[in-house]
Amino acid sequence: MTLTLALATTIAQAALEAGAREDVHALSVVVTDTGGVIRVAMRGDAVGLFGIDIALAKATTALGFNRSSMQIAKSLGTNPAATAGLVGATSGRFMPIGGGVIIVDDAGKVIGAAAVAGSAPENDERFVIEGVRAAGFQVPD
Repeated sequence: MTLTLALATTIAQAALEAGAREDVHALSVVVTDTGGVIRVAMRGDAVGLFGIDIALAKATTALGFNRSSMQIAKSLGTNPAATAGLVGATSGRFMPIGGGVIIVDDAGKVIGAAAVAGSAPENDERFVIEGVRAAGFQVPD
């Protein structure tokens, strides 16, 4: 299965709906292809200026390291030098905060990434995973 525009839209809508069920409306969602190019970007009505940018950075971080941005955040711990170095090396596209995941098909092949921004990192990650699963894809552990 490929990440069609319709399926990318399903991911984004389902992630926003997951947040809305918990009364979280200031969310942004980005779904990308394997090159980090946006397939779909959506934001809630109460979102500020940088929501899409933050979600895109989380998604590209997951793609760049082939694991969730939450796992990357945990592995970096409180090492500001490493974080600053990676932000510089990636021209600001590195965001080691939970909410970005890679998307895999049934064969385990990476077909894109998705991310949510706007809530606590744990919530963002939960919302985006729900969106990915709603489209019939998986998120690796």
